Parts: sequence; C-alpha cells; structure tokens
Amino acid sequence: MSKPGAKKLLLLAVITILGVNAFILSKVWLNRSVVVAELTLSERELGLPYHWGMAKEDSSLRFNLIWTTPGPMPSEDEWQYLSRQQQRILRLQQPQFASFHFGSCADGYQRQQRSGWVLLEFNGQSYQDYLRQAEQYYAALQQRLAAEAAAELNTSMVQDRLQEAAKRRQEQQQRAEEQWRVAREEATRLFVIDAAADRNLLQQALAKHSGPTAGQLLIVPADIQLSYTWCQDDKTPKQPEVLVNRLAVESLYVAKPYAQHLPRDTNRQQKIRFQAQVRYGRFAEPWLGALTLSGTEL
Repeated sequence: MSKPGAKKLLLLAVITILGVNAFILSKVWLNRSVVVAELTLSERELGLPYHWGMAKEDSSLRFNLIWTTPGPMPSEDEWQYLSRQQQRILRLQQPQFASFHFGSCADGYQRQQRSGWVLLEFNGQSYQDYLRQAEQYYAALQQRLAAEAAAELNTSMVQDRLQEAAKRRQEQQQRAEEQWRVAREEATRLFVIDAAADRNLLQQALAKHSGPTAGQLLIVPADIQLSYTWCQDDKTPKQPEVLVNRLAVESLYVAKPYAQHLPRDTNRQQKIRFQAQVRYGRFAEPWLGALTLSGTEL
C-alpha cells in the first residue's frame, strides 16, 4: 500500500472516531440539558458490583439499579424466597398489554420481546403495599408459632421432641424478624408498576397514579417479554402479564472522584451506606449528580 493511501485511511479512521465521539457527547449533553426528574436513591436501590474492591488497580465503578415489581401476597412458604429475589413479572391492563402486539405463544415466549416503556415509582404506594404484606406475614407467623407452642404443652410429647420443636420455632422466629427488618431497612423502594409499547398509555396511567401516596413517578424505556405463565396451557382465567427483562439503562457510571471515597469492602459483610442524587434527562437516561457518604457530600 502506498504511503498516500495509508495516510488517507488513517485520516478517515481519525475522522470516524472523532465523529462517533462527537455524536455520543452531543447526545449526553442534550440528555443532561433538561432534568426531567431527580431521585434520592441509596444503597437500597443502587448496588455495588460484586467484585468491587477485589482489584485494587481498578478504580472504575458503576452502580447497578435495583428494582422490582409489585406482587400478590405470597404464601408463608414463598415469602422467604421472594424476600431475597427481585421480581420481574408485571400484570397489565388489557390496553397496555395489547400495545405490544405479541404473537402466538406457539412462537415461543422467549422470542416475544419488544421495546417499550415502563412506569417507575420510587418510595410510593407499591413499596407501602410491600411493607404491609411483610408486616402481615410477620404477624401471622407469630400467631401460628404461639398456637403451636400452646398446643404442644397439652400433648404427651417427650422432652427431646419438645426441645426440637422449640428450637425449630426459634429459628423460624429469627428468620421472620430478619425478613421484616430487611423489608423496612434494606429492600428496594424502586418499583416498575406499569408497562406499554405506547408511551402515551403510560402518560395516562401516570395521571391516575398521581396522589399523596404515589411517590415519585417516571417513564423510562425498557425491554419487555411475554411471560412464561401467560403461555401456560391451562383454562384458568389470567390477567395479562409480561416479564420486564431489563431497563434500557440499568447501571450508572461513578466518576473517579466519587468512587475513590467509597470503602472497598472485600468481605461484603457490611453494607456501604450512602445517598445518591440520580437525575433523569431529556431522553430518560440517568446519571449520578451527587453522592453523600456518611452524611458528607463528596
């Protein structure tokens, strides 16, 4: 290849790189030129990567958004599992469901994914409903354990069996207390409460959800998939439901001046407590506006 030809290719590559970077930076600037919403999230909604602190030479960091969807009141057997998992199943009204134009279940629910929008609610009615469910479960378990203990006193069980039963109840009690504490102090307060392919449908839903207990509401893009249970072949009447696969943006870059002040907890035994101002811009894309650690703004 001649030298002039090589210079042209090099110049073209440089121009391409500069053009791509200019496009990205202009999109970032346009997004941040208008603040649509600002949420004060904490470690309950922003998770540190599992490997954070294990590679000392790596100072880069991204917060992962932790969110869930409202669910029906779980049974006693389900609660321990549900309290540790983030829900992704979301029940919809028929107009929202129909807006995705899903195909037949015969085509496979895994391939039935669409781009759409979801309605986020932070620290609103959905979280209060979850707290009420947790409290009801905790109270019901207390009543059941007390009834079991009273019933055993009137039986002819041998002492060893009575001790085993008492130990089992104590373990259940401790687990229930921990689950109730996690619900109050650590569970995410960020809920996806509605979804549609047509953003206007969510604008209408947003107005209906507004009120003193609604918390902060925000519409953001997401990937939506037909749920497995909707495609189950049974005759039970079902409300339309989808699987919210992911939000379009599920992690936030943490600039080095912020990241270097976050303790590197390699044992992962103590949760790092912080508050973060997360701003959503013109294109509903979030970024980290400020970070407060132990009451000190960084």
